[in-house]
Amino acid sequence: MKLHDYFLQRDLPFKLIGRKATNTSGQLAKIPVEPLFFAILLLFSPGFLPQLSAQQSSGLELHLMVGQSDAVWIERDYSMPILESGVVNSGASPTFEFQLRHALPLSEHWQWVNGLAFGVDSYKLNPYVDKDFNRYGSENSDYFINAGIYHFVLLTAMRYDRSFNEKHGFWVQLGLQAAYFVRGYVDIELAAYIGHGQAEELFHSELIINDANEIAFAPEIQLAYRRTLGQSRWKLFLGTSVVVSRFESAQGTFQIFGDNEVRSGTLEKRWLKAGLNLGAQYALAKP
Repeated sequence: MKLHDYFLQRDLPFKLIGRKATNTSGQLAKIPVEPLFFAILLLFSPGFLPQLSAQQSSGLELHLMVGQSDAVWIERDYSMPILESGVVNSGASPTFEFQLRHALPLSEHWQWVNGLAFGVDSYKLNPYVDKDFNRYGSENSDYFINAGIYHFVLLTAMRYDRSFNEKHGFWVQLGLQAAYFVRGYVDIELAAYIGHGQAEELFHSELIINDANEIAFAPEIQLAYRRTLGQSRWKLFLGTSVVVSRFESAQGTFQIFGDNEVRSGTLEKRWLKAGLNLGAQYALAKP
């Protein structure tokens, strides 16, 4: 789903355009506002919500996810040299995410989880230009890890929670994340110093983060172990989570400058990550 499908124009990113409903005759359909209003009241009324015991109290959770994100996908406009002379490679890079969630029990073992998050993603590039490819007679290589990909997330999930005993338990959670990556621009270059304060560029790359201003959707899978602290309202948990998506959070190009040749290609960073998830839960009702 593209964000600008709902916006009047790109320079007014928060002015929404409403959609009108029509009936089969082409006339505007009237939406019954009053029944909808009373349905919402009924949905959130105390009598409609499930009656929870102290052990089934809803809770607020603070999560920290620490892991690795996918490597940058590199599409080269040239054939890979046998000796890998004048190339750029990539690998997995660090990612972090802070989450605030609310878990509402629906039954003894099932919970409905909603929340929001702020994340920082990164990408890694490793250009290598050897002495046979450039005219300066020296080998130049470096690696860059840039943590300039920021995103905000709304999430919802269903959780199956099971206890081993009064203190220990686990959950399995399947959810959906909707993320907006903050648009930005990143420029990276590698240069050779040739003396007298002069430098010659050997590698240059440009990446644009979320150039199309899109909202990305991705499934999330989480497995966690939890432990209750004594008779308190606090629980600690530790687990793992995975987010899988083909959404391209950043796109760009690169160039490698040799003696008599310039090699180029494109770069793509996908929203794909996995890592450890740790945090605490506070029960809103006293056990």
